Amino acid sequence: MAPRCRLRFALVASGAAGLALLGCSETLSLADLPSISKLPEKLLSKEEQAKTMSQMLEKGQTHQAETAKEIEAAKAAEPAAK
Repeated sequence: MAPRCRLRFALVASGAAGLALLGCSETLSLADLPSISKLPEKLLSKEEQAKTMSQMLEKGQTHQAETAKEIEAAKAAEPAAK
């Protein structure tokens, strides 16, 4: 009789805990994600896409070149500091 009572108590307790967690998940909005059912108002044309991609590539290459110059300048300044 006692094992049955313990089993019932465990089931009731786990059910209550599950309901409490379910209620908390509804009230705590951890991430407000955008709706994927609505598309943006304006999509880029093929020409605009190509122009944007080339601008992004150019910006990346410029950034790499600037970073390389900064690294070389830091290496050159390092022996002078010693």
